[in-house]
Amino acid sequence: GHIDKSPAAIAKLFHEGSGVDKKAMGDYMGEPDEHNKAVLYAYVDSMSFAGMSIDNALRHFLAGFWLPGEAQKIDRMMEKFA
Repeated sequence: GHIDKSPAAIAKLFHEGSGVDKKAMGDYMGEPDEHNKAVLYAYVDSMSFAGMSIDNALRHFLAGFWLPGEAQKIDRMMEKFA
């Protein structure tokens, strides 16, 4: 079968969990490659933070994946969250 590799499809897969390793998700979305960045943007854009305090919004954002260990990756992710 055909596997949809679009950023929106990958982001949807990440949100659904489907046994995807949370550490691998964080590493993948933190990469500087344009496709990975598009997946990160689709992932965050599909989330709602309406009515949440900043700390609850951050908890909600970080609940789905593990932050990568590399500072540059974390910076890219937090920049999109902001």
